[in-house]
Amino acid sequence: MGVLENRNYKKIISFILTLTVAIGLFTRVFTVKANAYTSNSEIVEKQLKSIVARYGEENVLFEDGIYLEYGESINLSDSEEYQGIIWTSEDKEILEVNGNFIKGTNYGTTFLVGSKDNKYYLKQVYVHESEEKQARAISNVESRSQFVAYIDAGHGGYDPGAVANGLNEKDLTLSIALKVKAKLEAKGIKVVMSRDTDKFLSLQDIANKANASSPDMFISIHINSAGATSASGIETYYYKGMDKPLASDIQNKLIEYTGANNRGVKWEEFFVVKNTNMPASLVECGFITNVNEANKLKSASYQDTLARAIVDGASSYLFEKNPLVANRIYGLDRYQTSYEVFKKGWSSSETVVLASGVDYPDALCATPLASKYNAPILLMENTSLKNQATLTDLLKSRGVKKVFIIGGTSAIPSSVEKELSNMGISSKRLGGKTRYETSVKIAQELGSSTGEAAIVSGLDFADGLSISSIAGKKNMPILLSENSTIPQDVLNYVKSSNIKKTYVIGSTSAISNNVSNKLPNVERLGGLNRYATNKAIYSKFKSELNLSNLYIASGLDFPDALASSALASKQNSFVVLSNVNYVEKEVKDVLTSSRGSIQNLYVLGGNVAVSDNVLYNLGIKFIR
Repeated sequence: MGVLENRNYKKIISFILTLTVAIGLFTRVFTVKANAYTSNSEIVEKQLKSIVARYGEENVLFEDGIYLEYGESINLSDSEEYQGIIWTSEDKEILEVNGNFIKGTNYGTTFLVGSKDNKYYLKQVYVHESEEKQARAISNVESRSQFVAYIDAGHGGYDPGAVANGLNEKDLTLSIALKVKAKLEAKGIKVVMSRDTDKFLSLQDIANKANASSPDMFISIHINSAGATSASGIETYYYKGMDKPLASDIQNKLIEYTGANNRGVKWEEFFVVKNTNMPASLVECGFITNVNEANKLKSASYQDTLARAIVDGASSYLFEKNPLVANRIYGLDRYQTSYEVFKKGWSSSETVVLASGVDYPDALCATPLASKYNAPILLMENTSLKNQATLTDLLKSRGVKKVFIIGGTSAIPSSVEKELSNMGISSKRLGGKTRYETSVKIAQELGSSTGEAAIVSGLDFADGLSISSIAGKKNMPILLSENSTIPQDVLNYVKSSNIKKTYVIGSTSAISNNVSNKLPNVERLGGLNRYATNKAIYSKFKSELNLSNLYIASGLDFPDALASSALASKQNSFVVLSNVNYVEKEVKDVLTSSRGSIQNLYVLGGNVAVSDNVLYNLGIKFIR
């Protein structure tokens, strides 16, 4: 249909939707199923046909609806297009008309009819009681596990929206909205959609669903139209005072990324923006009636640019108003830091894993065992407990009844078993002649039946630490290997334990293909360096993680990351390895992609372990 015909059609649809909303409100049906709105739509259509039949469809111009508070009056002559029109009310008990002034005199819905030159302007009017929107303060989002965005793809189903240049609005908005959804989710932001298929939803249903979801923001995506085909550009609308910062951030990014004509940020009483309880904006992404913009809008790459701008503007709004705060967990040394991790994650624990704080190989495989028993990993010095008063007091005060000692007597002296026994604490040592044999003994104690195992280098600690919290949560043993040959003890365990899936951690410089070729169903998770490997592991398992708590530890030393891995596993979280003195791109990528989920960020160790400067450059605003 032609542009003018389309505009009139769009007004009819807008009118129907507005009237649908009003009937729903007037009957006080605030929480209903979606199919109830379909019924309301049928009723509205019947009423609309009756009114139109009275005046003749060819003589009726369908206008946008009006929302009035009880007692509120407005002057219709303020709009130039209504000059010289004579207005009448269909129900004078609800709406009073005095010349160009209309006033809401009772609650309910009626119609305003204006006549001029044998044409009739039809407006639905809804009069409602005054109510102050009580928005949920965005600063209170700590009670949820992640940020939530509600994305509304404008129109849908039998409502195509604007139609011009071989395109219809409903298809464009859905395509852009789905791209926005994917990009928000990539940032760790949960997304609720008004629709993800071609279906109709009433405006009230959209607003009710959004309010029920309690999102941190609401974005309605639309495509503009105009009688003048030269009209162009992007504009973003708001209604409530708290909406404007969100609208401004989105509009700024849209203009920056697209170079489109900047039509600005504008106030308007769009229903879905007015009747949602959170910061909300309605975006008009361009004019479907402008042939140049229409050609852009149908382009997948331009839609992607629009989606990226909306997402970056929205996430900038969220993150700027909710800056990352890092909390350090640390003690005077590595041992004290492990004790602080224990205190942070457990009020008490019947089981504890003791590992050497001097050397990593034996302890590297301990996290899955700790996770099995919901136990912390405590680091101890290579000396008797009588020389470690803080550790001894902690074991006594936290109700510890059993201890797993990781490694041989060269790592933790044999006197420790007797000292523990004297304290009424049982112990079991898991150690072999080599680090590889120790990893097998720990795996046997774990008794995993998942059919999965992680293979890591026994000659460095970083890759093993990167997989540790994941392995703990999956009850998956961590086995050590040499670079070019797999120890026979490890290979025997893999064959005898019905391992059907192996994750080889690190690049071929850490674990060669000669090793991986001897393992079943291998998936290599590795990168060019330890930070890239850490990111690869995170990316692989991100969808399975709860990232409301996230941990950062030094990637250049093992103790802090080892101690925190048990707590991260307990919380189904992850330990991000960071350089000490400068920002690694992979670390920043991980934080950026999980930013929408992070509520608590913990840094293991003091400024020497991971410097404040690194944290600030990672986008962390405050450090405690």
